[in-house]
Amino acid sequence: MNIVLALVLVYNVAVIGGIGWYLNLQEKRSGHLTDLATGGRNTGLAMFSVTLAITYLGSAHVYGLMEMSFALGAVALWFCFAHTILMCVICLGTGPWVRRLGCATIPELVGTMYGPSMRTYVACIAAMVVFGLVTLETQTLGIGIAAISGWSLGWSAVLGAVLGTAYVTLGGIKQTMWVNLVNAVVMYGSIIIAGIYLGFVLPEGWDGVQQHYISNGEEFKLSVMGTPDLMVGFSLAAVFSVVFAQSVNQQGMAAAISARDESVIRKSLWIAAPINGLFGVFPVLCGLAAATIPEFAQLGPKLAAATMIVELLPTWLVVLLQAGFLGALLSTFAMSALAPATIFTKDIVGASVDGGLSPRAERQMIRKVILIVGGLAAALTFFNHPNVIEAITWLFAWLAPLFFIIVAGLFWKRNTTAAYIVVFGSWLVNCAWSIGPVRAAIGGLAPPLALLENAHISAMVAFLLTVICFAAAGRSEAALFAEKQTPISDLRAAQ
Repeated sequence: MNIVLALVLVYNVAVIGGIGWYLNLQEKRSGHLTDLATGGRNTGLAMFSVTLAITYLGSAHVYGLMEMSFALGAVALWFCFAHTILMCVICLGTGPWVRRLGCATIPELVGTMYGPSMRTYVACIAAMVVFGLVTLETQTLGIGIAAISGWSLGWSAVLGAVLGTAYVTLGGIKQTMWVNLVNAVVMYGSIIIAGIYLGFVLPEGWDGVQQHYISNGEEFKLSVMGTPDLMVGFSLAAVFSVVFAQSVNQQGMAAAISARDESVIRKSLWIAAPINGLFGVFPVLCGLAAATIPEFAQLGPKLAAATMIVELLPTWLVVLLQAGFLGALLSTFAMSALAPATIFTKDIVGASVDGGLSPRAERQMIRKVILIVGGLAAALTFFNHPNVIEAITWLFAWLAPLFFIIVAGLFWKRNTTAAYIVVFGSWLVNCAWSIGPVRAAIGGLAPPLALLENAHISAMVAFLLTVICFAAAGRSEAALFAEKQTPISDLRAAQ
């Protein structure tokens, strides 16, 4: 084991293990079991803001952006812009809404509005989506560890999965938030220093990177606007998929559910948006630079930039940078693994038990599911390495219809039949658009549609079906916020 990997592991074990041990000690002293999924619903501004920002700084933002900018150029920054918009939507919209209702999961919220069967369907799809995200986080954890160790991607991913499960298993979301706070300082300090340092150690500096693309007729890679095809096929797809899916994804809503109150969520916008939005600049620059240096470019988009960082920067800076990167990846892995575990425990098992599971039984089941999810994700990494950002935008397309039926149910009206048509209609179209021959045939009949990705299609179909079906619905129940603004447990009891 080389010195860089050893020091990075020592740092993560010390931070993760130390904080987990301290929280468990506090819990034993108080004699009170803290819900792993909600953390007691008393998170303050600092921890909430940092956790919300770093939860969405995962595989796509670190090595996914390096991979994408290697191939497409600076247009990859639109993925960051989409997440800045997402911070606004969560902090000013969906975050306060779920906190006000006091729900524990998004399927629970949907089920309260549209019935227990809808809760089960949504739970299954939401768990599938977030499990897919866990596999991508595992892959990128493997990329980071492989770059500094020389190990194979598969075994590196196994080590990453072990660290990720430890990140959240000991103390749940509360542990994740405390570790995030420490990692945020290390991560941002290291990328600022590394960005400056690279300007001195690149063969021809940042000017040389710019001249490479100009001399090769690829100036579009230096512009965030890219080309018209990239703007439609990538940039708009990123905005559609991220905003409509992640704003109602259990992965991010878990942080909002744990907040002390709505004001904490709203105020966090001024911290979370800059922390999240600015991060992507460094990985995009690394991807652009690595593609111009033959010895790194030959490694391909997945490993080129990650290897360049290790080779060109001094050991002490590589340690700090990789510790920060792994911290961001582990945070997203932890929240992604916690999400399906929470959904399975509360929405599938707990919902079928009268009175729900006991706090201790919930805790044990959440921990077991996290371990199973982490193990499966690591195993899959041996066989499949999809493009990270493309895979993420496809996964997000499944969640887009939930955004529209939740907004309709909160502010317009509640109609179960209409909700079923919106959800299953969008999912059916999403499945069809994922089949190459079907998509090609439709694109041949209507060429403009050929540029649209699953994220576009799913969101547009969901929006149209929501407007049409809810408007045409006859007997409907009043919207939750029009009827009463009470905790979701009271609303369910009244039904």
